[in-house]
Amino acid sequence: MNNSFYIKDLASFVYFSLIHIKHKIVFKKGIKKVIEIVRNFESNNVEEVFDFSYNFLNGLIRPMQLKEEFVGLLKIFKRHKPRNIIEIGTANGGSLFCFCKLARENAKIISIDLPHGYLGGGYSKWKIDLYRSFVKDNQQLFLIRGRSNDEKVLNIVSNILSNKKVDFIFIDGDHRYKAVKEDFYNYKKFAGKNSIIALHDILPNELLKIEVYKLWYEVKRIYRCREIIYDKNQKGFGIGLVYL
Repeated sequence: MNNSFYIKDLASFVYFSLIHIKHKIVFKKGIKKVIEIVRNFESNNVEEVFDFSYNFLNGLIRPMQLKEEFVGLLKIFKRHKPRNIIEIGTANGGSLFCFCKLARENAKIISIDLPHGYLGGGYSKWKIDLYRSFVKDNQQLFLIRGRSNDEKVLNIVSNILSNKKVDFIFIDGDHRYKAVKEDFYNYKKFAGKNSIIALHDILPNELLKIEVYKLWYEVKRIYRCREIIYDKNQKGFGIGLVYL
């Protein structure tokens, strides 16, 4: 498997945009079959779950992650056994798929994404039924399309949780410093004792102007933290865990 899922230049961005269009055509032609395959996939093996999401239909729900890093995160996620989960940045749905398949049978999962968001965030409405097929029978999935830091979205999340605390939060949305800082502190309010907040892209990436590293430098001075980084010399990626 290629370990460098990294958009290096404009040509690569155009390529992935064309792949997205191709997937839309394929999906519309065989929507029922695609949903059936995804819904029926079952595994408790972290690598099997990741590999399915990465390879299914040539990347239809491929996580925008390095395998070595995200598998490491998923192992921690699985051991943590979260009941209530928030994801900021749904995108292709790959990380969401993995969280659903490895979470508790009765987990409540909230995934937030902004259509046409910064650095290509957002997903088309035709993917909603696909994402809903990720869940197990007794899980609840809430897909919120909007800006994560809007008061309206925060109120929706609060109502869904009904005063229940969140055990795991994955932040992979707007990567600009101000936005990711707002995400961290706004959603930390929903977290309970012994919760984990994971931040993606904690390493600098000048090409894409990713600024998560600025927040990461701040929070790791305050909280107990851990880094999952495949190669210290890589540009971008890296996952930071904050233990509350």
